[in-house]
Amino acid sequence: MRRVVVVLGVIGLLLILTAPASAGGPGWNLRLYGAGMDPDLDRMVPSENPDEIRVKALSDFGFGASLEYQFNDRLGIELGGMWASPDIELSAEIPDYGLLKLTDSMSTQVTTLDLNFHLTPNSPSFDFYIGAGVANVGFDDLHYVDPEGDPLDIKVDGDVSWSAKAGLDIALGQDSGWAAVGGLRYIDSDIEFRNAEDDAGDTATLSFDMFSFSVGVAYSF
Repeated sequence: MRRVVVVLGVIGLLLILTAPASAGGPGWNLRLYGAGMDPDLDRMVPSENPDEIRVKALSDFGFGASLEYQFNDRLGIELGGMWASPDIELSAEIPDYGLLKLTDSMSTQVTTLDLNFHLTPNSPSFDFYIGAGVANVGFDDLHYVDPEGDPLDIKVDGDVSWSAKAGLDIALGQDSGWAAVGGLRYIDSDIEFRNAEDDAGDTATLSFDMFSFSVGVAYSF
């Protein structure tokens, strides 16, 4: 995935340097979209009893919104937010019991601040852009109940990292301010788990990189 981001960046830079400039002006781009969130988490974590616990994140579909101020036909800065609740599944082989699985949804909020490079300023029908910037990822805590009714509460800490994306806006009619939008985003992130009853106890820090796709509408003004 990091190689893909680098390739997109190189292609974007070449297009910026070689494409002819057009007379563009500042303006706002408001985007509303549905967002699929696919976290890359499937790890075995050491434990006391049982010896290992498998921690796995499932995909979810949420929503998002962003507002971009475009300084000119090339550059814009965009503030966005995305929300989804992927399931976090804990599973382990328990002696004299078998396979035990516990599942809880984890509300995940991603706030991004991107610098966008618009690569097709001369096109009247579509706008292709790439961007990169800062991502603040927040998680709600997890609450599980085992088959015997005992609770297991886990504190979850978020992360501040980086993100990269590619997007395409397709105009809905000539001289229309409305457009259909689609995009892909990669978020580099870590997640930290710890027992809610023992804040001073051991923590588990795992990679929680996310790949997201989005489909929606935009309005430019």
